Amino acid sequence: MKKLLYLICIACTLALYSCGTTKAYVGARQEKASLATINQGNNKLTIKNRKTKESALLIQVDSIAVGDYFKGYPKHCDILPGTHTVEIRHFQQWNDNQAGAAAVGGVLGGAIGGVIAGSIAESNSPHKHYLITFDAVAGETYNIMAVTDPKTMDVDIYVTNAANEERVKSSYKLKEEERQ
Repeated sequence: MKKLLYLICIACTLALYSCGTTKAYVGARQEKASLATINQGNNKLTIKNRKTKESALLIQVDSIAVGDYFKGYPKHCDILPGTHTVEIRHFQQWNDNQAGAAAVGGVLGGAIGGVIAGSIAESNSPHKHYLITFDAVAGETYNIMAVTDPKTMDVDIYVTNAANEERVKSSYKLKEEERQ
């Protein structure tokens, strides 16, 4: 009986530990001074006299997945110095009209109902993914921003140095969704 309890505790710990990552590079852990950090950018704005927000949710750094709808999105990731391409999901609160579906599904259908409702909500949620490329320097922290102009609804994706909020040279493009 003790052995079974011990195995259950280990399995639960591993399941919770593997939910997300802030290490967005391959290899052994590095000293903090030899890494750069990228942060999820957040922006508050007013659209049609309604206060709302948007975020640049971190999905992938180069070929390393760091977040998704089910695991969650990290607020920051450590990266090695050099040129990186980061995939972000541009979350727009004013367009996310399916947010309550997962909660209702969870209440009415338990865990399985919540997963199904959450999956439906995610597939119906209007969002775009962008790829942004920039050069990172060791010891620096960067914010990846997705900012919408409330008048024109045009989106600007860019990187700033977190210390002084100056823009860092970068380029971005809309990621084409792969259809199966």
